[in-house]
Amino acid sequence: MPILQFYISPNQLSLEEKQELASTLTARYARLMPDFFVNVMFHELPHGSFFVGGKPTDGKFVRVTAEHIAVNWNKDSKREKAYLDWLGGVLKERFEPKGWTWEFSVTESDRDLWRVQSIVPPAVGSQAMKTWVAAGKGIPWEAEKL
Repeated sequence: MPILQFYISPNQLSLEEKQELASTLTARYARLMPDFFVNVMFHELPHGSFFVGGKPTDGKFVRVTAEHIAVNWNKDSKREKAYLDWLGGVLKERFEPKGWTWEFSVTESDRDLWRVQSIVPPAVGSQAMKTWVAAGKGIPWEAEKL
């Protein structure tokens, strides 16, 4: 499960822009996992509540955090770089023309500490995961025999 959180000023992004970003990000992740794993949140911080370098951002800065849980890179630097380049490109394409600045960071959580509907998720690419993708939700499953 990735969780992508955008910290922005009120009305900095329109509903349509938020929807487009959420759809673009979800589509990329859905190549590997069910789309219902992808969480995209937009936190609009009230005026006077978002500062960078001690100065108010005034709707010209975006902070993005991504937490990866379902799939970890396990220090695969090629995959890490490809992801960071892709995400950076998505943000640059949308924010640079507006004259905004942005930054993002990615953390990885231990997959063993994650549950969906209190169910231990099957491995990505497994037959059980394919069942989840088809169902569009987490459903009980039994560990596959090796």
